Amino acid sequence: MKGVHQIYLFAAAVLIAAFYFIQRGGEKEGSLFEVRNDGKVDWQVHDFGEVLFGRDSLPWAEMQKVYWPFVMNQPERFFWANERKNQVLIDHYTNVQNLFDQNKVTETLAKISANANELLGVALPDELFYYISGIDLENPCLYFLGGQDSVIAFVGLDNFLGAGYPGYNAIPGYQRVLMEQRQLGVSYANALVEGRILQNFNDPSLLGQMVYHGKRHLAVEAVMGDVPTHEVLGYSLEEYNFLVENERQIWEVLVREKLLFSTDMMVRQRLVEPAPFSKMGTALDAEIPGRVAQFIGYRMMRSFAKKSELTLEELLKIRDAQRILRDAQYKP
Repeated sequence: MKGVHQIYLFAAAVLIAAFYFIQRGGEKEGSLFEVRNDGKVDWQVHDFGEVLFGRDSLPWAEMQKVYWPFVMNQPERFFWANERKNQVLIDHYTNVQNLFDQNKVTETLAKISANANELLGVALPDELFYYISGIDLENPCLYFLGGQDSVIAFVGLDNFLGAGYPGYNAIPGYQRVLMEQRQLGVSYANALVEGRILQNFNDPSLLGQMVYHGKRHLAVEAVMGDVPTHEVLGYSLEEYNFLVENERQIWEVLVREKLLFSTDMMVRQRLVEPAPFSKMGTALDAEIPGRVAQFIGYRMMRSFAKKSELTLEELLKIRDAQRILRDAQYKP
């Protein structure tokens, strides 16, 4: 009987360990900030892709009146007539029509906009424009206080056709991960909150960058609502689990190698900027996902937020990265 009991105890230990792993890595942590709005936005929604590629002829008068942000940038009619013949853009448009339910996308973006307005005072867009961007990795979504006294949001739907989309074949794999449909809302949320995050321009250190990106991810998580943390940070679940399980070792390397206060641009490129993996000079480098310093910055900001009574907007205004490091009492 003793052997049977040992087997049961071993099985129980395995289950407990698995449960701990799932709780730590797999489960979404969720926002620390409550919202109470109804997720509704009174805005005009336009599809510039349909106007450009879905009509029998170019509706120039409508474009000048309704789609003025595009025409203002390119006022020549012949330019848009030529764009209608661009087969690459036509292919993107066709795939967007086949893969996206724009009504559901609009509902999601309205909820994100309402949350950003409630938590951060971000002005609600008056107009939302869907369009075919020709693949814009730098700005897949845009938000700005535009002309004609309006607040405008732009979403390039062809930037979210999935990592396996043939049109993305020339793009590195670590960037294609951010081009899944589920990343559309995350990208849009980033565009909304960017203007509310005060970067410490007097702190060029790695810690300053970690805090900046940590605030950004914390804000995006808050306005996204019920979205898994690994998606907010732009990782696969496996990558996020790896980072959580090795968080202490990663932090110890940053401290031991005195990287937190480094102002070396090469350190920033290796640990902050998008890359297939992070170069920390360890045996695990080939397994550590890129942007590892952003992950640590997010975990630090989350620890700071839990210990403070500040609103999200107040948190984002803090410029002193060393204060955050001290008060977060971050100990993975």
